[in-house]
Amino acid sequence: MRRFVSPVRQARRWAAIEAQRRAEERAIKQMRQVAVGAALLGGLAPLPGTAETSRSQAALEEILVTAQRREVALQEAPVAVSVLPGADFDRSGIVRLDNFNGYLPGLVIAKNDGAGRIAAIRGIGWETAQNLATQPSVLTYIDGIYLANPLAMGLDLGELERVEVFRGPQGTEFGQGTTGGAVNLVTKKPQLGARTGAVELGYGAFRRLQARAALNLPIGERLAFRGSAQRYRRDGFAEIEGGELDGYQLDDADSVTGKLALLWQPAERFSVLAQAFALDSDQHAAAQKNVLDPNPNPRRLTQDYPGVFKLRNTSAALILTWEAAPSLHFKSLTGWQQLRKRQSVDGDRLTEALTRVDSIGFGQAKIWDVLPFWDNDSDAVSQEFSLNWDGDRFRWAAGYYYLNHANFNDFLEANGAGPFAQSPAARPRAELTAQTLPPFQSDLNFAEQRTVTRKDHALYAQGAYRVHDALSLTVGLRYQNEKQLDEGGLFFAARPPRTTKDGKITWKLGADLHYAENHLLYGLISTGWKNGGANGGGLLLPERFEPEELTAIELGARSRLLDGRVHFNAAIFRYDHRHLQFTYEDPAPFSGGTWTIPKLEEYGLEAEFSWRMGEDWQLDGMLAVQDGRVKSDVFALDVEDFRTALRSFQLGLFTPGAVQERIRMGRANNLRGNKPPKLPALLARLALTHAHRFADGARLNSRLEYVHRGAFQARVFNHPAVDPVPAYGIVNAHFSYDWADWPLGLSFILTNLLDRDGVNNVFTNPYGLWTTSEEFIPPRELLVSVRFRLNP
Repeated sequence: MRRFVSPVRQARRWAAIEAQRRAEERAIKQMRQVAVGAALLGGLAPLPGTAETSRSQAALEEILVTAQRREVALQEAPVAVSVLPGADFDRSGIVRLDNFNGYLPGLVIAKNDGAGRIAAIRGIGWETAQNLATQPSVLTYIDGIYLANPLAMGLDLGELERVEVFRGPQGTEFGQGTTGGAVNLVTKKPQLGARTGAVELGYGAFRRLQARAALNLPIGERLAFRGSAQRYRRDGFAEIEGGELDGYQLDDADSVTGKLALLWQPAERFSVLAQAFALDSDQHAAAQKNVLDPNPNPRRLTQDYPGVFKLRNTSAALILTWEAAPSLHFKSLTGWQQLRKRQSVDGDRLTEALTRVDSIGFGQAKIWDVLPFWDNDSDAVSQEFSLNWDGDRFRWAAGYYYLNHANFNDFLEANGAGPFAQSPAARPRAELTAQTLPPFQSDLNFAEQRTVTRKDHALYAQGAYRVHDALSLTVGLRYQNEKQLDEGGLFFAARPPRTTKDGKITWKLGADLHYAENHLLYGLISTGWKNGGANGGGLLLPERFEPEELTAIELGARSRLLDGRVHFNAAIFRYDHRHLQFTYEDPAPFSGGTWTIPKLEEYGLEAEFSWRMGEDWQLDGMLAVQDGRVKSDVFALDVEDFRTALRSFQLGLFTPGAVQERIRMGRANNLRGNKPPKLPALLARLALTHAHRFADGARLNSRLEYVHRGAFQARVFNHPAVDPVPAYGIVNAHFSYDWADWPLGLSFILTNLLDRDGVNNVFTNPYGLWTTSEEFIPPRELLVSVRFRLNP
């Protein structure tokens, strides 16, 4: 296959290759700098191995994780799971999951179209995020309750006990089954009999204000209350430069988060936990920099429409736990969620003077393209019941799960050849409808009012039998049935409601062997599935796309070494990936939808370790090497190829022969051999922590961290001009001092210490102008905070 690439695109391609080479050189250099920083930290206390530190052979603390439907020590979990304590999030300055890249094996969180986030694990993500009828492959949970709308991934994290990342299909670990994996946010719970609290106030670069407060109060012997709140505000990391919007900030933050929880334990074996969460965020739009933006500064954008982003999310949960017998446990998880998003976007991500895309083909160039509103309302109710038996030799779990999720999208895109200020689309938001902007009589380009309602029912069961003191076998089954109702109109007219039904049985087989004390080997074969759906139709686009399926094979090992001072975990995996759902451009204009790739494969090697080097020192690390390929012949039109080939009065959407030319271009573009998207070749992390206790009891904690996220392809098309996402490496530092006699502490957090302009993700819009834009990671930040502890 040979692609047409313009000289400008060719130059950008070579620039991307050169940038990648420089990024890898920087990665090597930064590793040296981390080593130098470690040496500097060494001046704070004697090095490991000296007479002072050799007196202590303290083992690492055990980290708990929710695995096989129960809470176990991480080193005893025979599944592919990693855990990051909530304290590590604070040390790394992570407020939202956006920046949780490169911290755990296989996990990539890529920004998508400004507001969205795509979580991918081992290359299994979500390539149809613009289709309301499709679902992510990696799901996010809070305390085991599924966050039904992916926009909830942008929430402020608040008080976290830990974050658990499960890799591979999760049919029996969580109520809502997952294909690629799961991210479970475990929050801090009320504690009986404990009166504790903390207040923290921080200020830093970009006028960042971060205030946190938490309080735990016992109410008698059986009741406890915990409340927490967070205020997060800062100036934008980027801004518009030039024109009437000069100085308009983007990538800012302005949010308030609160959580209330009540724990009631009327009997020793029965407890009720009620939780309520709320977030209110009101800020400007994300900084999406068009790759054709003439300003070379990645933090300065040439745009002319003021995007905004408002998000309100409220949720409540009721969790009942009952130990019906010494080995029999019942659990009920009830969840309710409501999300409201209001957004406007500069669709062309340039100015009127710079935008020239003649998609029609008859010289009617689009001068601007804006989204005056893009609203999303989401309401969900879920219920899960589970029953667990934990015997001496036989453990089993069985459960039922139900989800009812209604997701409403109200969207309007407008474009025109005249000044935007004089166009109908410049009217107030309340006046912008398909009636006030009738098609072909004004600048209305696209409209959607659509609701997709999903009703899921699932039954699951899992059993583990210990056939020998050292050997256990595990079998799991899941049946999921989904009914989906798609209602509403696209473009300019309503269409009849469409109902699709899907169901599937998935399974897993596993074995774990404790071949020696403190050493575990495990093997696992598991399958995953997510629903298919219906398309609107086209020349080549099928009316229905297939469900996506995955068969995962994994071998892993977990070890405690040097009397528990070293924890080392490793795994190798191979995926047989069927029917990857991706966004397809049909030869007929405005007839795109979702198609599937019959066969792909992903494989890799992962390793994690923690080493307690002495009484005061700890070294943590992670390394993941991954690769994959499309194994089927799939011919598909890349919108970037067509955009590059556009010529007025020669080739456009409606010029004579345009459909035939689009068919020809699609047939010339074979995806076989391409790399799966969101699959970095390398992920790595190294963190050195030092805890020094002074003679008077005061403590000084220091941490130096290096995080590397390797290069990957943004889309399955692997277009050389727009799809490569370069690697980046960042260095973070954290210092905290706690007084001995006062309940006070002082912290310094430095993130992206070397101020790297790393690219989080590249997004090529499959519709409208087909623009390609980049979103960057946060620049260097310094946050200084003071905290007060109540009854520490």
